[in-house]
Amino acid sequence: MGFLIEVFWALLMAGVPIAVFTLALVWWALQGGHFQESLDPRALEREMQAMGKKNKKGKKGKKGKKEETQSPVSQHPLQKKWGKFGGGFYGIVAFFTYIVVEVLDITTTIMNFGGFIDFLKQLDIGLIISMFIEALTNFISAMIWPVYWMDRIETNQKWVWFAVAYGGYWLGLRMAQTLFQRRKAAET
Repeated sequence: MGFLIEVFWALLMAGVPIAVFTLALVWWALQGGHFQESLDPRALEREMQAMGKKNKKGKKGKKGKKEETQSPVSQHPLQKKWGKFGGGFYGIVAFFTYIVVEVLDITTTIMNFGGFIDFLKQLDIGLIISMFIEALTNFISAMIWPVYWMDRIETNQKWVWFAVAYGGYWLGLRMAQTLFQRRKAAET
């Protein structure tokens, strides 16, 4: 019975959020033309991973400086941030982790000041620098998301949580492709 309860909590806390996040992000990228339309799920995954590698490395031009690419992926800030974390399962969960950590951190900061209005009244350069440094540490936490989440999951069956999270990613990816293809077919 304990195992079934563990699976239920993993579905609720990891599988469904990762599935919805993947669905939204990939569907949006397909809709925006950031990825080639493909009926092959593996081709889409390879394209997502290539996006991650491309955004991590950048292109070096003359004098060793990075040049901005002209692809649609590098033009949108959301895609650029996603690309910094990588493209596939690891990148999506890292991006999801970054958003969760940032939202929690910003909410806590605002609440510590007594609310949004008091936060705005006390906003100064020191607080902005502190928030910037905190954003960098949150980025690092997101990059090492397995460590971040293992510290927060109180169970002896952590593999269940990772398997369910991957299942959510896989399901979200397939749903995004299916919905995109159905919408495209309905438009023609």
